[in-house]
Amino acid sequence: MVQRTHVAVGVIYNTTKDKVLISKRSNNQHLAGYWEFPGGKVEDNENVSSALMRELYEELGITVIKAEAFTSISHDYSDKEVFLDVWTVSEWCGQPESRESQEICWVSISELNNYKFPDANKYIIQSILLPLMYGISKETYEDYAHLYSVAEECFISGLNIFQLRLKNNNNKSFQIIVKTLSEIASRYDAKLILNGLSTDIDIYPIDGIHLNTGELSRHKKRPISEEYILGASCHNEEELIKAAEINVNYAFLSPVKITASHPEAIAIGWERFRSLIDEVNFPVYALGGMLPTDLETAKNNGAYGIAMRGAIWDVNSLEKNIKI
Repeated sequence: MVQRTHVAVGVIYNTTKDKVLISKRSNNQHLAGYWEFPGGKVEDNENVSSALMRELYEELGITVIKAEAFTSISHDYSDKEVFLDVWTVSEWCGQPESRESQEICWVSISELNNYKFPDANKYIIQSILLPLMYGISKETYEDYAHLYSVAEECFISGLNIFQLRLKNNNNKSFQIIVKTLSEIASRYDAKLILNGLSTDIDIYPIDGIHLNTGELSRHKKRPISEEYILGASCHNEEELIKAAEINVNYAFLSPVKITASHPEAIAIGWERFRSLIDEVNFPVYALGGMLPTDLETAKNNGAYGIAMRGAIWDVNSLEKNIKI
């Protein structure tokens, strides 16, 4: 049995948090010539934090001051199996320099997809690009023009990820609905996610798939390429563990508060939310009764950000609070 290589990876941000440091793999390395996030192998009896600090000092000459666990991924190449433990590095001492003859450069986060990365690193990029606020459509509409209008207003306000979650997506107009929303999202450099099946990624012009709990339970491994965003709906510890197993980029955990759309659902509250995600190593959005003003509370309780259904239809409130 091939042993999976455990790697500590650092996503190193500049002081303004709009660029990250990447390095090019040398000719004698696996996947030579590809760009990657700095880091290296975790040695036997070494914890990830120590390995990260050691590797970044050896490779770049920097001393890590502040680093936080961000996400992780298991990935199988044809000749190697890896487990990437990804941390964000926001504070360090020293001037990053090439200590192993590798090429390094600072790259704008928005331009990361212009570089050639190994497949496992593509997953990291998709996760880095996730915004703090996530909008979700209603389940039914009498007038889809209203959907288009509100979605565009949200994008104008700064919301740059939107999930289409229709109750009936089998009608003949669905292809047109997705295409129209995709075109609107593209104008604002926003991401359109479809709540549906993994196979929908090959049918519709979308940036990712969100799995409901039923679809989540069907999969034993990540069902779509790392080039796309994969999310899942979770309500308990078991579902969060399952989401981790299939390498989602993010999950929703709900309902945090009582909602008008599901008044019968029992809210888990912030204390339970915090305890459930305590051991989770990927971005988790708080969902259920969320308003833009809940973002700071959510982050203080361990959430990556907030996901909103009803709140996005109050665009005036959204515009006041979204640009954080």
